[in-house]
Order: sequence, then C-alpha cells, then structure tokens
Amino acid sequence: MRTALVTGATGGIGRLLVEGLVGNGYHVIGVARSEGKFGELKALENFDYIVVDLREEGASRLVREGLEELGIKRLDVLINNAGFGILKPLLEQTEDELEEVFRVNTIAPVALTRELLDLIPKGGKVVMVLSGVVFVNVRGFPSYGASKAALHYLSVNLERELAKKGVILIRVYPKQVSTPFWNGRVPKGALRPEDVAEAILKAIEGGRREVFVPGYMKFVKYLPRWPVFTYRFKY
Repeated sequence: MRTALVTGATGGIGRLLVEGLVGNGYHVIGVARSEGKFGELKALENFDYIVVDLREEGASRLVREGLEELGIKRLDVLINNAGFGILKPLLEQTEDELEEVFRVNTIAPVALTRELLDLIPKGGKVVMVLSGVVFVNVRGFPSYGASKAALHYLSVNLERELAKKGVILIRVYPKQVSTPFWNGRVPKGALRPEDVAEAILKAIEGGRREVFVPGYMKFVKYLPRWPVFTYRFKY
C-alpha cells in the first residue's frame, strides 16, 4: 500500500486530499495543530494523524518522530498543503505574526521535505501547494503573498535538487479558494476546494509537474511584473 502525508489535513483542500487519497488506496497520515480538528477523519480506514503546530521551531523533526511512532518507513507522496495568512495591513502586522506566516508557508514545506527525504523513494512525489498570487501583487494580504512567492522561488530550485535523487516535485498554483482562510469574507469567484483537490490528485497520478487551477491561471505568469489586483474587503 502506498503512503502519503498531508499537512493542513483537517480543513478545506487538505481534508479533501486525505479523503481522496484514502479512496485511491493510500495509507494517509494527516498533520494538523489540534487533535480536535481531525474529527470524523479519525474514523477513516488507513488513516493516521500527527498533531504538530508548523508555526513552532523544530516542527519538521516532530513530524518525523510521529512517523517513527506510527512505524512509517516509506512515503510515496508528501503534500505540503498547510497555509496561514493574516488579512490586515502590513504595518499592523507584528514581527511575531510575520514570522508565523513565513514559518508555516515558506520554511515548513522546505524543512519538512528535507527532514523526510530519506523516506521518499525514487519516483516518489513532493507537492507544494502555492498560489496564483506569486505572479501578481495582490493588495490585502501582502505577507501571505510574499511568503508564497518565496516558496515558489525555493520550489523552483528544490525541483532540480530533488530530480537528482529521482524524486518528482509538483508545483500547484490555484487562484483564491473558498476556505476558512478568509474568515467569512470569501472573494467573489473563488474556487471550490474540491476543484483544487481534484487537480492535485490528478497530477499525482498523472505525473504533471506544474498545475494551474483553473487552467487559464498559467497565463498569469506572462503578465507584466507586478500588476496590482485589489480585493474590496474590510479588515
């Protein structure tokens, strides 16, 4: 049985990925910061979970220790899905808040990939869930966009390093997704999380290296740097 690990496993895209992977015959390990959030997922067959807050220093090592306790010695798929954002002006964000955003969105995916790489066999896959905002400047959530843009830069370089070890990196760029991230202020036209999860699952099985959801998002790469998009919402 193939094994997959999903961060941010308890809501939105992550929860759907867990359910989809289990349905595709995977043994899935979910990672989230609170045991209570796993809820009904605990009843799934071939599902285990690890409670780790990715905002904390050393979180990747704690995930590793959790896998060891579960007896997991191989990961066919690692999905770095967890995301964190603060919807308020940049000058109102504290140093601690900025650090948390970058730790979850930028540092944790790379650190976790490095920590677990020896468990991933040749042909295994690492998925980075990024965002279409890495190609444009979107006013309203500057630290989130900057953290995802940094992860994009790191992922492009990490892809080459992983390829030398026979591991495939998949980069995923969705537009805004209707999830609890928005605290009830979901932008008009936001994607359903089901659409993003389905695209990721298809990429894992089909071997695609770069995924835009919806497909027309790939043209955002070719827009002049940096166009500004403004979302009309109140902080």
